[in-house]
Amino acid sequence: MQPESGLFGVEQRKEVKFYNAALLMVLAAILVPLWIVKYPGMVDYPNHLARCYILAHYRDNPFWQQLYYVDRSPLPNLAIDLIVTPLLGIMPLIVAGKVFLSLTAVLYVVGCSEVGRAVTGKPNWLALICAFTFYNSLLLYGFVNYIFGVGVLLCVLALWLRIRNAMTPLRFLLLCLLSMVAFLAHLSSIVILGVVCCTIALIDFARDRRFASLLIKLAWLASPIVFVGGFLKKHNGQTGTIDWGSPSEKLIALLAPIRSYSTAMDVVLIVVLLLCALAMLGGSKVHSSAIVSIVLFALLLITPKALWANTGWGADARYVVPAFMLLILSIEPRWGRWQKVALVVALAAMVLRTGSITASWLTISQRSEQVLAMGKALPAGARIYAMSFDPGTDTQSKLDRGFEHVIQFWTVSNGVEVSNLFAVPGSQPLLFRQPPCGGPEWTKCLASYDYVWTYDPPTSIRQDLVRTAVPEAAWERVTLWRVNGP
Repeated sequence: MQPESGLFGVEQRKEVKFYNAALLMVLAAILVPLWIVKYPGMVDYPNHLARCYILAHYRDNPFWQQLYYVDRSPLPNLAIDLIVTPLLGIMPLIVAGKVFLSLTAVLYVVGCSEVGRAVTGKPNWLALICAFTFYNSLLLYGFVNYIFGVGVLLCVLALWLRIRNAMTPLRFLLLCLLSMVAFLAHLSSIVILGVVCCTIALIDFARDRRFASLLIKLAWLASPIVFVGGFLKKHNGQTGTIDWGSPSEKLIALLAPIRSYSTAMDVVLIVVLLLCALAMLGGSKVHSSAIVSIVLFALLLITPKALWANTGWGADARYVVPAFMLLILSIEPRWGRWQKVALVVALAAMVLRTGSITASWLTISQRSEQVLAMGKALPAGARIYAMSFDPGTDTQSKLDRGFEHVIQFWTVSNGVEVSNLFAVPGSQPLLFRQPPCGGPEWTKCLASYDYVWTYDPPTSIRQDLVRTAVPEAAWERVTLWRVNGP
């Protein structure tokens, strides 16, 4: 029996080494687009970077001190601010942003792998497929704090799964500290972490009926609850109109892990992955942690799409990525020949999808450079009113939808103010001293601005602009208007 046991151990070690090598290759494939593209096509991302730049140079710039003030309270949306802002003391903004995105990718990939190990007790090869969902539609929209929070959520969950039945005072304190990291990264991170841990602890309780064990497993969650409660109490006046979202919007949110810039590619990918899933499910073992994914999908259905005024958009969609991760990682396939073929095909499909997204990003980056070139003549201290637009659904509009946030880089290059900077109370640590002007009577706002930026505005708005401003620069559908003097 010893020779067989030893042989089994050798084979197991070989599999672990092969798995770790494959995981590193997947991580490398995910990191490549982040570093070869100057301006990644994440819609909100440039806006977050501009805020970090202002925070880093706030004390040196009287102009920004007149426009903004800093909120130093613990907010559940600070991932990029806490990491990029201090990095700007030693590296350029673009590089600091890429370092943050790379750290986010590492947390995401490692989190997928470690949750798979914690659930099955060994490397779960399906974690490789999960890792490629880093490029989900929420990342493409630029929800970088949320994606960072998902990475933190997965890593903390993997640790808790391993130690929940052997809790010590030191482990308890470690979980308390990590829960605060999840809270500061993004509110959804700590909320979903709490939901997942409570669900799994209740599953355990249904088996052993040990109430004391249930309390010990979950007591550390009291730490972030205090901060979440304080945050909600402080900002409870900003709920605004709650939008529940239509069934079609819920369905679109459900497709977040695979949506990209090409609807045709999305459809083909869905078909390929479904066929691969059918092949891999045969003879597979499904762990009880899959129940958690059902809970998260239920929360998608009953959670509003929008929770707070000016922020909290897509609140229901935040459950989708963790739900799919836990569902997939709860499956332990019986690795026969067809299961291995299905895994290879699924990974190849995800690699091709990542390549397609990279190609789109290269196009977006080139076009973004053209837009930014329009601001060469902007004087320092200029104030720019950025008019938001509905990008439409055609392919070109999808590629251009980040332009209204790309112009935030003029904050860095020209030292200007752009009106659509993310500086919302309760969401960001940098706030406007005077709320930016806007609304239906936008023409009255122009007295406070030197320039107006537009992307393919309706004819009526263009006619109003012609009476109050002159085009300073134009490129394709983008126009920078200089407001006439008083």
